[in-house]
Amino acid sequence: MLKEWLDQFDPTKNPLKGMIGIPLIVLIVFLLILGLPLIVSDYSGPFELRMGMDLQGGTLAMVTGVDPDPSLKEVLSDHFDVYDIDVRSAGGGIAVEAPADVDVVELENVLRQTYPDAEISTSYVGPTMGEDLQLQARNALIIAFVGMTIVVFIAFRSIVPSIAVILSAFSDMAIAAGFMAITGVTLELGTIAALLMVIGYSVDSDILLTTKLLKRRGNLREKVRGAMSTGITMTLTTIAAMVSLYVVSTHPTLDSIAIVLLFALVTDLMNTWMLNTGILMWYLKRRGRT
Repeated sequence: MLKEWLDQFDPTKNPLKGMIGIPLIVLIVFLLILGLPLIVSDYSGPFELRMGMDLQGGTLAMVTGVDPDPSLKEVLSDHFDVYDIDVRSAGGGIAVEAPADVDVVELENVLRQTYPDAEISTSYVGPTMGEDLQLQARNALIIAFVGMTIVVFIAFRSIVPSIAVILSAFSDMAIAAGFMAITGVTLELGTIAALLMVIGYSVDSDILLTTKLLKRRGNLREKVRGAMSTGITMTLTTIAAMVSLYVVSTHPTLDSIAIVLLFALVTDLMNTWMLNTGILMWYLKRRGRT
């Protein structure tokens, strides 16, 4: 079906302003969403990218042998007067994540009053350890992005195509992070690993496209369609794998990784085959290589 659609598709007839402009507008919207806590002082509410317990410290309480209660989060939030308590299903029970300023003993007592017959276990991550993990995670993301940038510039030795690849990868990460803020997926070690994988998936399809357009001979239309046939097939295969992981998994960390990668991969279809393709076609037409 993809091959039949590509046989009818002529990417060179699409308006370049639309191909480049639409992804940039989407990127700006998600950057504004991520920037809300910086724009609005003392912002606390929806559309805020929250850190998980392993990055900010706090208490994890596991309650086994009970069904999730939709009202439990509201009850705990009212009792402790905090916003960012998280309650989710976890392997035959529920997991409660509370910030570091919530007393561990009091949290356990409240849960025992609510579930007197359940087995409850608690663990605590100190704020200092959380800050150390934050620093390590931030450094990992920066080093990965800088390393990717260096490799791309060495590979293509041309400013515009290299910037297009970097912009597409940055957009994939920023929009994925904005999606996490909208849906309430927390930034934790698992989702940071997913964002690092986003860089790899994004650069993979972008380098395929850039290599075919810059280093292969032939008609521009045929080169773009050839790159799309291979690249979209690769991305759809990975999306199918992530859907399977999300459906089969019963672990919240794996669920978070799968949902972040799913959204990032769908976003990459837009950024690679609209934004990056539009920039490269504009670049080649400016150089007379059509």
